[in-house]
This record gives sequence, C-alpha cells and structure tokens, in this order.
Amino acid sequence: MIALLRRVLDPLARQLVRRGLRHGLGEGSTLWLALGLAAALARLLTRPEQPRVVREELRVGETIVVKHLPGPARPTRRERRRATRTARV
Repeated sequence: MIALLRRVLDPLARQLVRRGLRHGLGEGSTLWLALGLAAALARLLTRPEQPRVVREELRVGETIVVKHLPGPARPTRRERRRATRTARV
C-alpha cells in the first residue's frame, strides 16, 4: 500500500520539495516553505524499507543459497525513442 502511494505521489512530492525550497528560501514565501517541508516529511515517512541483514553461524553440514533477483528490465534508449515516435503518430 505504501509502495503504491509512494510511486504515485513521489514525483509530485519531489517537485513540491524543490519548488518549496526555491520559493520559500529564495523568495521568502512562508506558504511555499511550509509546503516544501511537508512534502519532504511525506517523502521521508514513505521511504522503502532497507533490506534486512541476517548473520548466523553455520553448523556442520548446513549450506546457504544466495540468489540475486534481477530488477525490472529498463528499456534501452532506442526503445524509448521508438515508443515516443509511435505515440506521436
């Protein structure tokens, strides 16, 4: 639930943080500064969990299995450009 919320709201929150700092600190707008700080706090509270690290001693005869699960495949630059071109037509 939180991951979905973060994925949807993160771009908006990132922009609000940037804009809030720029207008709040640079131009002195208290409203923008408050919005930027609230967005930064929301981003901090919805951060993804860090992976857990477990340390145990192995007994004789025990084995461990280490797996690396690849992340989602990112489209290449060529594929992104091709998708953009076909979306325009």
